[in-house]
Amino acid sequence: MRKTVFTVLFIATAVLAGPGVGGRVGYTTSDDPFTGMSADGPIFGGQLAFPLMPVLGIEISGTYTSTESDISMESYLANYLSDEYGYEYNGNIDDLRNYLENELEWTLPAEADMLKDYRATYHNLGLAAILRADIPMGSSPFKPYVGGGGGVHFVVSDADAMLGMLQQQATGDPAIDPYDHVFPSAEGVIGMSFKPAGMPASLFGEIRLSKPFGDDAGEAIVSYFGGANLGF
Repeated sequence: MRKTVFTVLFIATAVLAGPGVGGRVGYTTSDDPFTGMSADGPIFGGQLAFPLMPVLGIEISGTYTSTESDISMESYLANYLSDEYGYEYNGNIDDLRNYLENELEWTLPAEADMLKDYRATYHNLGLAAILRADIPMGSSPFKPYVGGGGGVHFVVSDADAMLGMLQQQATGDPAIDPYDHVFPSAEGVIGMSFKPAGMPASLFGEIRLSKPFGDDAGEAIVSYFGGANLGF
């Protein structure tokens, strides 16, 4: 009987609380795993919050970040050859050209092409499901919280003009194999929410650590968010 009563109260609390919906903006620090360039920049997204108990809930969120940067073929090759062949570039472009020609048997691009800047773009769409626990603070409208869960990152990176030229040298075929990968991830959050009593809205500040897994997944991504939720 007690178990039945508890179950009914549990379901009623969740139903009465209802889901919340909101948005977030912030700043993320990460690296483009394809070019090796920094991908730090603005990030934005939204979330749905589903209460399970007064201090426990599940949050489903989506985030998106995109950056553009200039990269020289020289810089890209240094990163690529280190990852693929263990070649450590010493900053001497003549040594680099000699390695490409004699070791890899590439037809060398012109030195001017190796030194010029090309446009590289990076896109990361992240989805996450996080179990979040509030830390009770009595009647205070401020509530710290922690959480953890799992997610996935859809990553696309390219530097088309440069890659087409390098692909031509390496294989004779200028067709580009785009860098688009899906990486599972582990997620952890810590934050603080502010919700005045009786108000159907709350504000929050949050730090999220996301660690993608897989070949070429790159380092952990740290994001700093501020946002709002609507709903009791």
